[in-house]
Amino acid sequence: MKAQIQANYEQRLTRYAALIHGNEPPGLAAKLATYSSLLTQQARHGERLWRIEPLLALIIRSVEVDLHLATAKLLENPKRSDRSLFNFLEFCLENWGNISSKSGPPSGRAIQDQLDELEAHRTTITMIMGRRDKFFAHLDKRYFADPAAICTDYPLNERAVIDLVNCVISIVGSHQRSLHGSLNFHLGEFYVIAVDNMVRNLEAGRRANFPGQLD
Repeated sequence: MKAQIQANYEQRLTRYAALIHGNEPPGLAAKLATYSSLLTQQARHGERLWRIEPLLALIIRSVEVDLHLATAKLLENPKRSDRSLFNFLEFCLENWGNISSKSGPPSGRAIQDQLDELEAHRTTITMIMGRRDKFFAHLDKRYFADPAAICTDYPLNERAVIDLVNCVISIVGSHQRSLHGSLNFHLGEFYVIAVDNMVRNLEAGRRANFPGQLD
């Protein structure tokens, strides 16, 4: 029984790590780095960013939706999905005494703390799930008639979303670190640099082809 629990734990943790740190398709860490970097560019340039490249407004919203959907997959209600991170933590809480790792078995208190950390973001989780269920996955009658109402009915703060995703990444990372003694490497910094380079190149091109437009 203990061997089966350990195998289940390691297998599920490996899959969560792939969803977060994978590169093909890009994982949650890459999506978060891209999204937060685009928001940084928006804060830095303000409305001027849309003069640098009007399409960036659509790109930011598209990356935002992708991040919401990727996060929702991991935070599904455990009654609806046994692949939910909530379900995984409940499994760990029930079986912590039968789980082995390099740093020793996880304590029930530590796992409960992780569940509490996620629950502290419950409002944000509810808003993300509402947008997904009512609009992106299934188009309710209300939002068919008035798509913009989804943002009014399920308001989301960008900073709160980033904090939630960082919480998810941190929890999975803590289990990886405990089990293996190290974390999966991901290219989050690469996406930060790539976004910065992209905007600078777009700005240089706009200046060269349309002098005075950015002044």
